[in-house]
Amino acid sequence: MTSFVTPSPLAPGDRVAVIAPSSGGARTAPHVFELGLRRLRERFDLKPVVFPTARQSDEYLASSPRARAADIHAAFREPEIAGVIATIGGRDQLRVLKHLDPELVREHPTRFFGMSDNTNLELYLFTQGVVSYNGAQLMNEL
Repeated sequence: MTSFVTPSPLAPGDRVAVIAPSSGGARTAPHVFELGLRRLRERFDLKPVVFPTARQSDEYLASSPRARAADIHAAFREPEIAGVIATIGGRDQLRVLKHLDPELVREHPTRFFGMSDNTNLELYLFTQGVVSYNGAQLMNEL
């Protein structure tokens, strides 16, 4: 990549996608998941949009790398979504990357926030020339 795109900063009132591109955690710790959503709304004045993978079980997510890739695509493609935040890290995101469309993420650069296993997605975005942000996941940072 010879040039990089830095997606626009988040602003109060922006809609942010909440996805589980790695593990989920919402089913095992729903109180933590809901607290993270509340903090997005109350502390950051953002409007969380919970995508399907975010509420799935870890077992479902482990068996469904294509579903996780579909949520990434949908979040990046949606023009009203200003940012994407991962629920939590995990251990198998590498299986998701092969299902991603590099043209789609280049055509629709969106701020992505994650860490741990989500560093794999950040590196993927880097190879496509899209700047992302390490840290601030929903369940263990917010």
